[in-house]
Amino acid sequence: LEGDLVSVNWANPHPTFVVTITSDEGVEEAWEIQGFGSMYTLSRGGVSADYFTPGERIRIAGQLSTRRDRVFLSNNMLLENGQEVVLNGGADPYFNNEGVGGMANWAAAEDDVVNCVAPNLGLFRVWSQPHRSAGTTSLEGAISIHLPFNEEALAKRAAWDTLDDPDMLCMGKGMPAVMITPHPFTFFQDGENIGILAHEYSLERIIHIDDAGNPAVQPPSSVGYSVGRWEGDTLVVETTNIAWNYFFFGFGLGDDVEVTERITLSEDQSRLDSSAVFTDSETFTEPATIERYWLALGE
Repeated sequence: LEGDLVSVNWANPHPTFVVTITSDEGVEEAWEIQGFGSMYTLSRGGVSADYFTPGERIRIAGQLSTRRDRVFLSNNMLLENGQEVVLNGGADPYFNNEGVGGMANWAAAEDDVVNCVAPNLGLFRVWSQPHRSAGTTSLEGAISIHLPFNEEALAKRAAWDTLDDPDMLCMGKGMPAVMITPHPFTFFQDGENIGILAHEYSLERIIHIDDAGNPAVQPPSSVGYSVGRWEGDTLVVETTNIAWNYFFFGFGLGDDVEVTERITLSEDQSRLDSSAVFTDSETFTEPATIERYWLALGE
């Protein structure tokens, strides 16, 4: 699409732009253009509202809404000065060889971490994802994935309507999807227990260590009931009672899914490694695993 930028609303869950576009019949129409990313994913790639000037001529690449007229989801925007802005943190430039934002400007290396030894905070800080994953069926930032879906799960996936995707509806996530996001996490102390704040949608998990009750009698919730214990330097978290029943991209989860996470802090406290095992006979032929890590980038 091509048109004149009228206004910019820089706010979560996505920035929106009003653009005047001339139809094939020569009629000027106001279109709503939604940027793919959130405020965090865009700022992490170096994109801010300062790049956009109402009145300038722009070009847009993305997807036309199938549900509403004159609504467009934009991954890429070419400004009048020739600068391309990538509005999807997991995408690449479309109009030019390089641009502001996107995967190329997202990645962080272990050399980018802050000095964690002097503060000596251990787990209790903000942890950031070091990189994005390409592709529409990838799992954000995972370094190892083993997902042995059974035939029933694959059949349900084949009949899935993408319009029902909670991500596309901008719904808050449950376990384990809440831990599969490009947004940061804050680990904090909650008495003798450990809390995890997922910055996307501000969802909170409590890992019960000192006051753990019997999981079997706990009420189900979207993030389940988590019980933790220490095995040396590794925090082992077992989560049950998950009332979410959704994994990602059309794959569901059974009512009795169990998630076991093993979270280990590096010796210099700058890296947090996580291995998650999913046991769910309704979905997998054997336990599934996802491994990932976060870095202390000082966010």
